Amino acid sequence: MPRIMSSILGGVAVALALAAPAAADEVKANISVRSIMNAVAPVIESRETAYDRVLRDTGPEPPPAVVGQVVDDGTVRYGRTTITVKNPCPPGTAHYEPPPLPGRRR
Repeated sequence: MPRIMSSILGGVAVALALAAPAAADEVKANISVRSIMNAVAPVIESRETAYDRVLRDTGPEPPPAVVGQVVDDGTVRYGRTTITVKNPCPPGTAHYEPPPLPGRRR
């Protein structure tokens, strides 16, 4: 947003400088492309300033440790809601074994 505002303000300043009467003292000054580009260019902070700002930043809030209550059988209780996750494939079935290599039979 600040970049758009600085572009708009820079454009308005250039338009006013070109539209002002020739007798004004401000118009008698040389207007160069470099001065216009410096007026419109966004402000860039130095590398050291940005690095120091990042070091001082606290970062996002950590997520809460436990949202629900874990019961002994593996279910989780969130208020009045209980969630149970079950694996339909017991150990030793095809779910846990890697697929056979191509061209080979079981």
